[in-house]
Amino acid sequence: MTPADRLSEARHALHQLLTGTSVVRVQRDGRQVEFTPGNRAELERYINQLEVETGTARPLRRGPAGVIA
Repeated sequence: MTPADRLSEARHALHQLLTGTSVVRVQRDGRQVEFTPGNRAELERYINQLEVETGTARPLRRGPAGVIA
């Protein structure tokens, strides 16, 4: 499975968690890992890691520029 495939699978799993599925399973490092709403942050970190790996990570947003008088 390519990194892009894993990213798609992980994003789909996150969507399922957000829409009410209580447990989702994802292949990670050659083994099946379960995620629940309680460890959703771990799944989000995994997605971020895959986004960096595939070059699709969104740049960090900066706050509005302040005015210095």
